[in-house]
Amino acid sequence: MNYPLWLAGALALGVAGFFVRRRAAGIGQGLIILSCLSLVGVLLWQVRRTLFTETVPAPNRPLAVVSFFLANQVQEAIAGQPGTIVLVLPPAGALDTAQVEAYVNALRAPLLRGHPEWQLEIAHLNAPPKAARAGQIPLAAYQQLVAQHATALAFVGLAPVPAGWEALFATGTKVTTPWFLYDPQGSTHWLAALKQNQVRSVIVPRPDADPGAAANVAGMPGEIFDRFYFLVTPANVDQLAARLAR
Repeated sequence: MNYPLWLAGALALGVAGFFVRRRAAGIGQGLIILSCLSLVGVLLWQVRRTLFTETVPAPNRPLAVVSFFLANQVQEAIAGQPGTIVLVLPPAGALDTAQVEAYVNALRAPLLRGHPEWQLEIAHLNAPPKAARAGQIPLAAYQQLVAQHATALAFVGLAPVPAGWEALFATGTKVTTPWFLYDPQGSTHWLAALKQNQVRSVIVPRPDADPGAAANVAGMPGEIFDRFYFLVTPANVDQLAARLAR
């Protein structure tokens, strides 16, 4: 309901009825009654809205923690460089709205705070949503997205990583746009790119944890992260890759 418009219309009917009743008493009284009924309707709508507003579900904290830690990783790696950071999401429809909002909101605030030189752009991979939900996103979808954002300062990926992902980077290229990943499938398809420093860090779920089923978990961000995730970097990649491969 457009509250101001409804209220203005109800008042207008009452004013019109007041002036019309001198010439046509029946019509004037009818307009006044209609105005009163409309005002009562507005009042009832306001009461219903106040007392029975739907509760907005709280964001999934483990999912939000992923974005928070990725934001910290990006800030440390590209500080002092202006440009656009591209948040890479699964195809539209592969995630529900609550998941997308949890990821985006938890990344945007800590990432851009104190950094007016950065802009955040949201980009969805172009692939069938059903296949994406099963973790099957083709390499071509990543290649297409990278081509569309050739001037990006950094990529933050929150989508499954396909096998052969290192082919995304040109052979022999020494300087590339850095990637920071969350691989929800817990694969090691990013392993070669991480060792070549094309990917700076990767977050993966712990094999014995299910972040998506723990929306209401309590604790500080660091505690939640340690409970549900590994942060893979060049310093610990061999150790953690072995654990993920089990």
